[in-house]
Amino acid sequence: MELAATLVFPFFLVFCRLGAALLVFPALSDDAVPARLRLLAAVAAAAVMVPLLTPTLPTLPGTTGELALLVFAELVMGLLLGLGARLFLAALSLAGELIAFAAGLQAATLFDPGSNANSGAPTVFLTLTGGMLILALNLHHDLIRAVAASYASFPAGQLPPVADVTAAVVQIFAEFSALGLQLAAPVVVAGLLTTALFGLLNRLIPQLQVFFVSVPLTVILALIMLAAALPLMLQVWGGVVSERFSVLQTQ
Repeated sequence: MELAATLVFPFFLVFCRLGAALLVFPALSDDAVPARLRLLAAVAAAAVMVPLLTPTLPTLPGTTGELALLVFAELVMGLLLGLGARLFLAALSLAGELIAFAAGLQAATLFDPGSNANSGAPTVFLTLTGGMLILALNLHHDLIRAVAASYASFPAGQLPPVADVTAAVVQIFAEFSALGLQLAAPVVVAGLLTTALFGLLNRLIPQLQVFFVSVPLTVILALIMLAAALPLMLQVWGGVVSERFSVLQTQ
């Protein structure tokens, strides 16, 4: 019993919060990543964090009810941390859907491993690229550091106020919506200008089959704009996500 209270229980608490965060964290939570690999990653990270967090962790509760409430609070806190990152990946999904609409690629759907559903081709491309960027920039390390830093603001067993959680979620939704529109702006603007140009040509040359001419040119122009703007798009998105995690680590 003493061994469980001093070693097993602290490790289990840290594993609950960290494992719940990794469960929904982008890239690491995709079905393409084996479940055993995710489990081993959570166990290894929790084992490293336990010696640092042990002074801040509570003692083993005396009743099953108190233990269940403590575990529930840790799971909820981990899910909130992971969902915060997941919502910023949704900015790339929103940008992809806007690009697909502007380029006329709504019907070009592919299976998206991140959402387990069919999405537009630009959406699947951007989300997969975003997942690789997360791993390339070691942003998953930032998540682990954010989980460790969260114990300073939210000790084990303590949930944030509902009003604060609601305000944070609303703020993140507003930020990722604005970010998605910002990322898709070059392709959307090019698509709108192309549509306006062919609308003018249809007025000037009524005999021109605008639909058959405009569709391939719109798609080609959108792909060219996407290829040209992609490095800057990913740089802006990666900078925003990294900054948000840095802020979380200091709060």
